[in-house]
Amino acid sequence: MKNILDKIGIGWGTVAALALAASSCTGDFEYFNTDPNAAQQVDPTTLITSMELDAMYPTTGETTVPVNRYQTGWNLLADHFAGYMACANHWEGGINPLVYNLTNSWRNTVFEVAFTQVMPAWLQLKAAYDQGLVSGEIMAVGDILKVVTLHRASDMYGPLPVLRFGESRNPYDAQDVLYDHFFATLDNSISTLEEFLATTPDSKSLVKVDAVYGGDFSKWLKFANSLKLRLAMRIRYVDPTRAAQYAQEAIDGGVITATSDNAYLASYRQISVNNPLEMMWGSYNDARMSASMDSFLNGYEDPRRAAMFQPSPLDGQFHGVRNGLGSTEQKFYTNMSAPNIYGETPMRWLLASEVAFLKAEYYLTKSQSADAKSLYEEGIRLSFVENGLSASEAAAYAASDKRPGRFNDSSENPTKYSTNALSSVTVKWADDGNELERIITQKWIALFPNGMEAWAEFRRTGFPRIFPILENSNDPSINKNTQIRRVIFPKSEYSNNAGAVNAAARLLKGGADTGGARLWWDAK
Repeated sequence: MKNILDKIGIGWGTVAALALAASSCTGDFEYFNTDPNAAQQVDPTTLITSMELDAMYPTTGETTVPVNRYQTGWNLLADHFAGYMACANHWEGGINPLVYNLTNSWRNTVFEVAFTQVMPAWLQLKAAYDQGLVSGEIMAVGDILKVVTLHRASDMYGPLPVLRFGESRNPYDAQDVLYDHFFATLDNSISTLEEFLATTPDSKSLVKVDAVYGGDFSKWLKFANSLKLRLAMRIRYVDPTRAAQYAQEAIDGGVITATSDNAYLASYRQISVNNPLEMMWGSYNDARMSASMDSFLNGYEDPRRAAMFQPSPLDGQFHGVRNGLGSTEQKFYTNMSAPNIYGETPMRWLLASEVAFLKAEYYLTKSQSADAKSLYEEGIRLSFVENGLSASEAAAYAASDKRPGRFNDSSENPTKYSTNALSSVTVKWADDGNELERIITQKWIALFPNGMEAWAEFRRTGFPRIFPILENSNDPSINKNTQIRRVIFPKSEYSNNAGAVNAAARLLKGGADTGGARLWWDAK
């Protein structure tokens, strides 16, 4: 954190506050109540930068330590559980979360980023707002960033200690309570930004510190509505009435429809951001295309392949790796296709293509097939543009009758793991009962490499049909074919906040902290 804060000009008082919070997930929160004036020591708007840098990707890629945090918290969990990537190396003797053994420290990272980095910064921003040191529109952006962070953490763990964050006792809130809080927070931010933009459309108050939108509040308003739409569809199967209400409100409020409004995190002014995936596939020689990606992209002859992955040095084609290999097998796979992602590649938060697919699903729920088809094809078009391809290429692809292909393992033991595709859905739209599978499959491709969102959508809908892990699950609660449903709570919470985390486990379906416990919205 110090390197980041030095780079953006945050003073040592704030550094000390964040470092103190980082020493324990729960033990030092009183500091933020007893010394809210810490935010006065510097321009508190710089806390927006800190929250952005940690909200989704806890690193600037400058040292191996933050890259390792991103790898263990994001890549080796969500990216693999989503079926995007697989490992070319083995970890910890093959006993690790990739085969659903969730007992190691990887389970801690996303929780720690949320509650020792982002939330302490948000609490300082809130203290500054309460003292009149920052204005409402800046607090609205901080609240949006809070929801971005916490919904991802909740979609990984379920219940979280949010509503009483900052108190010495910090109980967990059930996921339905958290989602109520997310929607209320977004609604407040949307209302605040609408009122602000009506009178002050050209504000520059965040232009120096906002690495996502360069201080453009009109884009933050579209982002907030788009995030609301994402979360509305997330609860579709557990609360369809509210899902429809919130989705319509978000669309009416104005969502992202053009690539010029896409939310990326990239280097901006004096803020340096390096995508950590380059180190993972390059220096670490690890992350590779998954077998599921191989099956879909090669079967569809998808022109986006070259934008997403590098050709294999074996033959210049695109080859993947099965997920959940045994510990002695993975050494054969370093020659498979690596992600086509480099240090300067922007990190994707929420793009126009995702929004189009969300709208397509929403109109499908309203039995408006023509609108769903149009938005489905628009999602494909936008994804092609986002990957540097043309609208005409997208149109030809959208008309294709091609289907996912057989996965042919290209290691030294090629027949052992080769397998037929699990899906037969075409790219071309058809009113054949497979409309949702088409939407989510193409959305899954378009979301790459946002494994957090892709994994959540797989759990919510059952699509796309990705290959299960090869090894038997190390967690008896997890059905190998339905695959992992969540990550268990951090070990540190059982040490430091045992009463609260044990109570949180009882809030889960089945009442136990296991990888097979379905989250509240996982109700299809």
